[in-house]
Amino acid sequence: MKIKFLGVGSAFTTADYYQSNLLITAQSGKKLLLDCGSDIRFSLNEAGINAANFGREIEAVYISHLHSDHIGGLEWVAINTYFVPNSPPPKLFMNTATMEELWNHSLQGGLKCIKGKVMHLDDYFECFPISAENRFTWEAIDFTLWRMPHVMADSRNHYSYGLLMSETGGSPNVFISTDTQFQPEFLTHIHTEVGLIFHDVETTAFRTTVHAHYDELCTLPPEIKKKMWLYHYQPKPDRDPVKDGFNGFVVKGQEFDLC
Repeated sequence: MKIKFLGVGSAFTTADYYQSNLLITAQSGKKLLLDCGSDIRFSLNEAGINAANFGREIEAVYISHLHSDHIGGLEWVAINTYFVPNSPPPKLFMNTATMEELWNHSLQGGLKCIKGKVMHLDDYFECFPISAENRFTWEAIDFTLWRMPHVMADSRNHYSYGLLMSETGGSPNVFISTDTQFQPEFLTHIHTEVGLIFHDVETTAFRTTVHAHYDELCTLPPEIKKKMWLYHYQPKPDRDPVKDGFNGFVVKGQEFDLC
């Protein structure tokens, strides 16, 4: 299994970083896109993937939550694969309730009517809603969804679903936070089960409270930080993660071979 960071930046980033979307390649060679932000067609092309052949190049998509830097490219994917001859619909994996909201609140405005036909999400994607045990398997990789607090409100909570990943039959070996607030108790638990943690981080001087801030992550014990790579940061971060005990900031295009 390989994980390639198509981008490492925050929602409001530049082409030097791109938004934080990842490409997972199974031992079979098939590819799954983890999140699909609004700059995905550019970051894919820059990574050597022919974005115009999305359905043939990338078999599946996983969506963690509904912010535009994670779903802003899905309408383009849907149109591109629907109208390209012999392009198979991508498999779509995501939490059941979030999948319903994806169509009802984000996608149907632009995708509901095509050539006189009333469309639905499963006209564009082969949908795999995930509920109950919050697990799915794709190409001999086991995924477990973890509900992470992201934007919280009294009347409506906006969770992001991070992923615990391992080769089928093996021990879980990597956790990807997607977007989350600082969760020290969870990280204390999860670090004993994994070899690597890819964690989103906020590097601005002010704290928005919807991402773990760099200063907060610095308070973690050394045994946790030494397993962590940081991504989803703002442009030109003025920090030294290696000096502070982390593996470092992931850079755009960096690939991790976890075989």
